[in-house]
Amino acid sequence: MKDKLYGILMEMGIHPDCIDAQALSEEIYRHMQRGLDGAEGSLMMIPAYLFADGEIRKGEPVAVIDAGGTNLRTAKVIFGEFGPQILELRKSKMPGTENSVSTDEMYDEFVDRIIPLMPESGRLVLCFSYAFESLPDGEAKILTMGKEVAVENCEGSLIRKGMEMAFRRAGYTGELRIMVLNDTAAVLYSALTDGNRNAIGFILGTGMNSAYFEKTANIPKISPVQRELMAINMESAYFSAVPSGMIDKVIDGNSRNKGTALFEKMVSGAYLGQIATFSSVELCDKGVLSEKIRNYIRENGQFVTKDMTEFLEDRESRMEICEDENDAAKLAEVFESIERRSGKLVAALVAAVVRRIRDNGGEGTTDIAVDGSTIRLNRYILEEFKKELDGLLADPDMYRLVMHDDDTIIGSAAAAFLG
Repeated sequence: MKDKLYGILMEMGIHPDCIDAQALSEEIYRHMQRGLDGAEGSLMMIPAYLFADGEIRKGEPVAVIDAGGTNLRTAKVIFGEFGPQILELRKSKMPGTENSVSTDEMYDEFVDRIIPLMPESGRLVLCFSYAFESLPDGEAKILTMGKEVAVENCEGSLIRKGMEMAFRRAGYTGELRIMVLNDTAAVLYSALTDGNRNAIGFILGTGMNSAYFEKTANIPKISPVQRELMAINMESAYFSAVPSGMIDKVIDGNSRNKGTALFEKMVSGAYLGQIATFSSVELCDKGVLSEKIRNYIRENGQFVTKDMTEFLEDRESRMEICEDENDAAKLAEVFESIERRSGKLVAALVAAVVRRIRDNGGEGTTDIAVDGSTIRLNRYILEEFKKELDGLLADPDMYRLVMHDDDTIIGSAAAAFLG
């Protein structure tokens, strides 16, 4: 039965053995180059107009606002002899989550929360994890806030200018040096706190994305910039030349953004539960899994990533899903295969970025800052990610994983000096 299950998992395209990680990594590399050239491809490779030629000033505080999803965090960060210290971390609801607000009201609330933490230098970094366009002058223009928050007429608003005006409305007369970046760039900068510019920021949570520093001379699609390295927001969720299986096509066909973000739909926390659900039902149809599993799904709804995690960690406590231990063992194999495939796929992505950094002359170890609940909390994803990276890069010393707590806050503060 195990061989039969393996064969069906391969047929459905959800087993990690379906993926040729080396070939995939090479294809991702090609799409990276196309994106930098401005040619047709599925990796946007968006210039962030953030750089990496500054130096962190020890002892000088930075104010940080971390706005993303439904959460708003504010903090003061100081880099000292023993690394970054996060002071006065405060958490609240993002404006617009409980009731609709105007764009000015959003900025006013940001300012109201951060004024008590503002340093004399005026250094403030806003980690803004919603869709915006980075402009060559360092300004950032909101594209959309998404459905999690209701901010009226925010599209097109210039964030830095909006924040400056809000500070003046609040009576703040001090100097202002405001930087805006997104969460992926913040994670990237969190890897730079020891001075190594060979770095990658990688997030695998509800969604996924990655960023790294590219030589500005190697970005043909932009006007010349008199800085050596620029952060590139890859928008890797949208990579489309990925070997998807029959279950992936079902998930994509049922999604609101059909035909886009195919890579993300195969690896991220928002979709792994759906993959597990459709795969399990298909296996019930084939008589490999029991009808009890089908009934559990019908009565309780689709699996979510947390269900997979809990079942794999302690399936004895979740036996209400299955008929017996044999049934549970097969379901565990399905869940593990889905997680390991995710880890293998994202390893191919990160390996392509490491190769790009080295081809650009980046010598020594590449620091990979990893963030996101999906990769941090799912053992088989992280395990497969590490194993595949070792195989793809040949030399384990080519990379080092960096996992900070509160890395978006630390990285944002580092960017205030480095970028």
